[in-house]
Amino acid sequence: MKCPKCSAILTGPAAACGHCGFTFTPDFRSRLELYLELKGDLDRLRSVVRNDLAAGIERLSIKIERNYAANEEPAAPAPAPAPVKFEAAKPAVITAAPPPAPKITKEEKQRADLNFETAMGQKWLLIIGIVATVFGVGYFLKYSFDQGWVGPAGRVALAYLWGAAFLFGGNMFRKRNLENFGLYLSGGGIATLYFATFAAYQIYNLIGQAPSFLLMVMVTALAGLLAVLYDAKWLAVLGMIGGFLTPVLLGTGVDNQLVLMSYMTILNLGLLGVAFYKKWDLLTVLGFLFTYLLYAGWYAQYYRPEKFWPALIFVTIFYLIYTVMPFITRFVQKEPIAGKGFSIIIPNSFIAFGFSYYMVKEHFSLEAVGVISVFYAAVFLYMASYAYKAGKQNTEGFVVLAGKAMLFLIVTVPLIFSRHWITVFWSAQAMALLWMGARLNNKHLSRSALALFSITAIKLFFYDYPEVFGLNDSLRLYPDYWNMFAERWITAAIFFILFYCGADLARRKKLALLGQSETHPYLYALFGALFFLFLNIETSAFFYDVLPAARFAAISVLWALFSVGMIVAGFRTFSAPLRKTALALFMVTVVKVFLFDMSKFSTPYRIFSFMILGLLLVGTSLIYHKYKNKLVPAEPAKEGEKA
Repeated sequence: MKCPKCSAILTGPAAACGHCGFTFTPDFRSRLELYLELKGDLDRLRSVVRNDLAAGIERLSIKIERNYAANEEPAAPAPAPAPVKFEAAKPAVITAAPPPAPKITKEEKQRADLNFETAMGQKWLLIIGIVATVFGVGYFLKYSFDQGWVGPAGRVALAYLWGAAFLFGGNMFRKRNLENFGLYLSGGGIATLYFATFAAYQIYNLIGQAPSFLLMVMVTALAGLLAVLYDAKWLAVLGMIGGFLTPVLLGTGVDNQLVLMSYMTILNLGLLGVAFYKKWDLLTVLGFLFTYLLYAGWYAQYYRPEKFWPALIFVTIFYLIYTVMPFITRFVQKEPIAGKGFSIIIPNSFIAFGFSYYMVKEHFSLEAVGVISVFYAAVFLYMASYAYKAGKQNTEGFVVLAGKAMLFLIVTVPLIFSRHWITVFWSAQAMALLWMGARLNNKHLSRSALALFSITAIKLFFYDYPEVFGLNDSLRLYPDYWNMFAERWITAAIFFILFYCGADLARRKKLALLGQSETHPYLYALFGALFFLFLNIETSAFFYDVLPAARFAAISVLWALFSVGMIVAGFRTFSAPLRKTALALFMVTVVKVFLFDMSKFSTPYRIFSFMILGLLLVGTSLIYHKYKNKLVPAEPAKEGEKA
């Protein structure tokens, strides 16, 4: 900071300039003291940190210099010292010099090189050094064993001392503002303690399995505690990996199911507690992966039917842990119910259900698996309802929860029911999904409903009719038309009623699910096409058994009647596409009657076909004449004429 009169550099607090004798105002003296205090603090920081922080502080110092320089107003020279008017009471008008245009300077290039150098020197050299040290401890133990220098107990004790020294040194360096260095040392100490315990049990047989297992559990707990105290996520990851490797490293080849599964449950709860407290989603994801890897390894090697109940109970516990805990975490921490830690509920449910499916099917029956799927659906449905009550119905997480609930309900239907009843329940579920999507204004749920309606329609016509109801290639029902008549019509009626209600719901809610245009015209068109197909199948099958010679004539009459119905509906709904489609079907019917029916049928049925078609055509023409004004708007009245 400079003297307002002679511009000499001021190095200490004073009432007047030591060079020109200019007397400072009280306001200037207070600003000088603040400036010197800030500069002193900056100088002390520079002495502690010599990396990027120092460069940043240097920039801050330059800005401070500029700010004070911009506000200084040197006074005019006078024969005698006089108070200087200094307008420091208006800090709002203090403006810094405009920053220079961004460009890569020589200093910035040197700073980038320095960052790379410090990253190599501070981080990677330290990591490699710690890993090398741990390997050195291991080779020292082996070499000392080969040379007979130190007994097994002494070697293990030295390994424990080395690990403790790492931990002690890490804590000391952290207290001296070298946090990263201390954390890496602490991680090396945890790894060394794991290795020492493994050597004591597996290599030298100094302690039994139970004490060594307890020691590794204590090391894992220590890693978790230090991770929380030091706020070090990767230290928790190291402890988690060691915790899951403990039963593998200390395994004896003998299955101890209850101890292993209980240990995995406690370890998972502890990990998720740390993840919840520190908001570390990475622990949740890695815990999920290691849990099912360890469970799958146990299942492949040791599972037997007599171990069914503990295996089923524990896989259900793991399902609940990695489904409910991420959900609770999001709500308690008031975060969006989505993201990396939350997304694991999708693979978690599939993996857990896969294990449960094979165990329950083998132990009981396929139908019994439905109990598991209903339980899974109930869990997701409860969480979805909770999210809805909390006002999160428009979030991605709510869609996942509701979708998973409906998915497991859809899976449950073929497990518990069979044949055509699956079509009935799927139709109801599709309608429920569409209603839920329309009410919550959620396109994902509504589109899922359309997909389920499509799957249900395919099942009805391509599985139920040929496989369940006995429809053959000649559109004949085997053994006769009346076989399963009630089941067939009930199934079709429920499907078509619910499909039409879904199309009407889409119309009333003005849903646009297939682009920008509204969806209901497409749903009405699909409904008409499927209903037309159903009527053709039933008409053909009925006349095949009752009056075979009139079967094709009856189909022609059906087409004509269906066309009339479409035209009437087109006039009532003012739908030109519907009327045009009806006219096209009329033309196809006319071609069929004149080219096919006339040559194939005997005279009575030919007369019947032509008469019905003719009457329907005349009646349709009458409709067009009667409602002509609804098709062609009246010409506007000319000027001077009465309308």
